[in-house]
Parts: sequence; structure tokens; C-alpha cells
Amino acid sequence: MKDAFDVLMITHSSLCKGYEGALKLILDIDDDDFGTLSFENAESLEDFSEKIKTMIDGVYKDRNLVVLLDLPGGSPANVSLPFINSSRKFIAGINLPFVLELMTMKKNGISWEELNIEEICENASRSMVFYNKLLDGGNV
Repeated sequence: MKDAFDVLMITHSSLCKGYEGALKLILDIDDDDFGTLSFENAESLEDFSEKIKTMIDGVYKDRNLVVLLDLPGGSPANVSLPFINSSRKFIAGINLPFVLELMTMKKNGISWEELNIEEICENASRSMVFYNKLLDGGNV
């Protein structure tokens, strides 16, 4: 049997809750399909780090985990990176197309071994469109 994977979103403020709402609307997913952690205003980095440790080393201990981070070099990413290991994949700079593709794969039973994060990153980066240029006859 191939291994499944879990998803944890770690973002500034309530951004992860916005993604959660969009995923529920678009994919009709359940709360237990992924976890969220927010770095809140006035929260210390030490407290935030402890929340991350509790989630990653507690709730997701000994499980394959994809950690989605909002901003490369931001506090959620910087505080999370010490938890990287071979059963955890960390991706920063996520957007909704990335999250939708990843969660669709999870919902469809794609295994940890089959999961191609690089391909999802490429697809998500190609999803951005400058409509003014497109409408002016330029290539996207």
C-alpha cells in the first residue's frame, strides 16, 4: 500500500483561513483534510515556533506532510524550516491554483510517492495571467 500525505498551511494572519474557505467552496473538502496555523499580530516568534512544533512534531508526527507557506523568507517560513526532513515537503509562495491542484490530488488518492511538487509549482506559476496584455493581443 502506498503512503498517503497530510497538508498543513502556515501563513501570516488569517490567510490560511481564506484558503480554507475557498477549498471548501470549490472542492467541498472537510476540515480534517488539512490543517492550518496562523502567525497572529503581536504573537512572539517563540510562541509561534512552539505552535508549529506542537503541530508538526505532535499531530503530524511519523506522517508524510506537505507544509504550505505563504511567503518565502517570511516569519512562518523561517520559523518552520528547522522542521524539514525526508517525510516533509515545504513549499513557500503558494497561490490558490497550487493549493487547489495539491488538494485535488490528495482527494483523488495520489500517494506520497506519486506526488510531484515541482510539477505543481510549475503549473501554479503558469496560472498567473496579465489580462491587459492578453486583451491587447499579446501572448500570455
